[in-house]
Amino acid sequence: MFNPLNILIVLQPGLGTPDEYEQLIRERFPDKVAKGEIRIRLSQDGSSLDDDVLDTHIIGTGMIVEKIPQMKDLQWVMTFSSGYDHFIKWGKMPAHIPLLHLPGGSGIPVAEFTLGLMLNLAKKYNQIWDNQKEKKFVRVCGEELYGKTLGIIGLGGIGRQIAKRAKGFDMRVIGTDILIMDIPNVDEMYLNDQVDEVIKQADFLVLSCPETPETLGLMNEERFKLMKKTAYLINCARGSLVVKDALMKALREGWIAGAANDTQWIKNPLPSYLPPEDELWETPNVIITPHVSSWTDMYAARFGGVFVDNIERFLKGEPLSNIAPEFEPSRK
Repeated sequence: MFNPLNILIVLQPGLGTPDEYEQLIRERFPDKVAKGEIRIRLSQDGSSLDDDVLDTHIIGTGMIVEKIPQMKDLQWVMTFSSGYDHFIKWGKMPAHIPLLHLPGGSGIPVAEFTLGLMLNLAKKYNQIWDNQKEKKFVRVCGEELYGKTLGIIGLGGIGRQIAKRAKGFDMRVIGTDILIMDIPNVDEMYLNDQVDEVIKQADFLVLSCPETPETLGLMNEERFKLMKKTAYLINCARGSLVVKDALMKALREGWIAGAANDTQWIKNPLPSYLPPEDELWETPNVIITPHVSSWTDMYAARFGGVFVDNIERFLKGEPLSNIAPEFEPSRK
C-alpha cells in the first residue's frame, strides 16, 4: 500500500468547497492524516496544476483534471456528480483507471428544486414578487398542480425522485426510460423513442436525462410545437438538450406557456453560464436560475461520503463501489 497515500481534491465553488471534502477525510482517518500516511492536496483548477501532483493516487473532482494521463501511480478517480458525460467527451481517461460517480446523488435536491420551479410557474410567484417590489397590491390568478400531467424525460434516479414528490400533489406522472417497467409513482411508461407521446400529453415537461447523441438538441422547434400551449418546460439537466433559439421562439410566439431553465449552454465557467448580454434574459415567461438545482448544504456530505467510503475500501483492499460502467477496467 502507498505510504503516503496522496489524495487530490479539485473543485470549483458550486459543488461544495475542497476543504469540506478534506474535512470528511480527516474525520474518517484522523490517525492516518496526523501520521502523514494520508496526504491531502487541494485545488480549484483542473487545467493548470503543477507537476508536484503527478504522484497522486486518488482524485476527487468536480471537473476534468488535465494531468490525469501523466499520473503513473493513479488508482482511481471520483467525479462529484451523478453524470460523467464530460469524462466520456474528454476521452483521455486511461483504460485501467476506474471512474466513480454517484448515480442519482442529486435526486433529492434536484427534485425539490424542480417542484419549486413548477410551483413558481403555476402560482406566478415571480409576478407577485415583482409587484411587491413596486408596492403593487394586485391579485394574480394562479394554476394548480392537482390533476395535471407531469411528463419526465428520463426516469433515472433524479426523475424518480421528481415523480415521488409530484404524487404528493396528486399529479398524473408519465415518462420515458430504456425499458417499459413498473416504477413507483409513475402512471404510464414509454420507451425513449416514444418521447413525442410524453411531450404531447404533458402539462409540465421535465428534462431529466443525460446528454447523449440521442438527447442532444432533443427540444427543437418541432418538439416545442408538439407541446400544449398551456404547458411548461423545466430543464435542470443539460443546456444542450434544448435548442436555445427554438426555446426563445416558442416563448416569444406563445407556443408554450413558459419555461424554467437551470442549465445553460456555455460551460466556462463551470458548471454552466449565461452572459448578461444573452437574449434569453429578455425572453418572456422564462425563469432563469444559475445552475444551482443540485447545490445544497448536503452536497459535500452526500458525495464526499461515498468518496471517503471508497478510500476506506481501497485501504482495506475491498472492491470499489459506484464505478461508472463505461469506466469499469474489466470491461475495457
